[in-house]
Amino acid sequence: MKYIVSIFFGLVFILNGCSTYNTDRKQSLVLPYSAFGPPTMSGTLIGVEWFQWLSHGESRPRDYDINVVIYRKIPLEEVRNLYPISQKESIDYRYVSYSDAVSYFDHNITEVVRMEQEGYPMGSLSEELRSVKIQIINELGN
Repeated sequence: MKYIVSIFFGLVFILNGCSTYNTDRKQSLVLPYSAFGPPTMSGTLIGVEWFQWLSHGESRPRDYDINVVIYRKIPLEEVRNLYPISQKESIDYRYVSYSDAVSYFDHNITEVVRMEQEGYPMGSLSEELRSVKIQIINELGN
């Protein structure tokens, strides 16, 4: 009898652990600015492609290390504390909610496909956007 009770409680703990593990998702995902497509497309959602504390970009082309934090089921203030912006250290983050990010990708994938059908050369942009959207959903849930 002790053996059966031990097995029962063992299974309960194992199943409870598996249940907790399967439902415990990441709450944020950090992607590079470029993952959102060209600045002309992404600018309205994530801002300009230079550091946000600058009034304009430099006259010579330069890569700015800007990352976008997509967050879900966590308050924006907590996200800002986890990923703080630092002008002194040249650390720049943009914050986008999960729902805004998915809506952004849905809309722009549709637009890029439409433009491809109209004959505009869009390269692999629609596939790149789809790939990022899938990454977001896989890592933060659906």
